[in-house]
Amino acid sequence: MRNQLKYILVIFIFSLKIYSQNDSDSIRKNWKYFHLKTNTKAFVIDHTPAPALCGTFAFSSITIVKTESGETFRVLDLCNSKSYKKNQKIEIMPSDKPQFNVMLPSIIIESNEGHILEFGYEKTILETTWAIIKE
Repeated sequence: MRNQLKYILVIFIFSLKIYSQNDSDSIRKNWKYFHLKTNTKAFVIDHTPAPALCGTFAFSSITIVKTESGETFRVLDLCNSKSYKKNQKIEIMPSDKPQFNVMLPSIIIESNEGHILEFGYEKTILETTWAIIKE
């Protein structure tokens, strides 16, 4: 029974990825990756936790932050399933990009007319870094 649930969860996650892959992947190709040099304090603008805990597959959270100096960028944090509140102050610690594939959460919003709208920050915030978020 437990193994069946694992397989169902994996199939569900892959179906979400396939459903949103074309639009999300083309938008994500425009992200500009940089390496954070020092620990940085920032405020959470928006946060989407990793959709599952890491195990056989690796997942990342996506957090949009604004630093105390006014910079806004996206933080990808491997295996982070924690939730953060808007305007919560956090510390961001530099991390290297993983050397393996990582699944990112996709946020899809459907309009009243039935059109699929991508999460707004996907297109407007392009600066992106891999880091570890600490409360």
